Amino acid sequence: MITIDTNLYLYAVDADETVKGPVCAELASRAQQAGAPIALQVCGEFYVNAVRKAGRTPWEAAQAARNLLAAHPSFRASRSAVERALAEVAAGRFSYWDALLLASADEAGCDALLTEDMADGARLGGVEVIHVFDGGALSARAETALRNLETGTR
Repeated sequence: MITIDTNLYLYAVDADETVKGPVCAELASRAQQAGAPIALQVCGEFYVNAVRKAGRTPWEAAQAARNLLAAHPSFRASRSAVERALAEVAAGRFSYWDALLLASADEAGCDALLTEDMADGARLGGVEVIHVFDGGALSARAETALRNLETGTR
């Protein structure tokens, strides 16, 4: 099972992202149709960045975040995920927010996080980071992860 990082949802709704936007919009649609879960952390980060960086009004950003919540099952960060994220930060392996997302995804049973912000192939527990882009297109690894989600294989 996969989950998707915040930046990819932001690209999907950014009209100025003429290359990454369409790729991410397709990725988000396929993930939604296949039942991929979303981290509640991602919904919050999406709202904040849609207002601060994408220039959306608070109402627009909140509605877009609500749409994400309505489109996906969700998972949250637990106390143990926070403790694990703090340990990863102290070890210098990940930033706090990246570690928290990965630890929460691991607890939710995800085996992959699609992103462009972390090192491709990095792992935390059972979750592998998969970089989404290869040039301007969807990477072969991301396509494989999506197909596996769609077909229910690992």
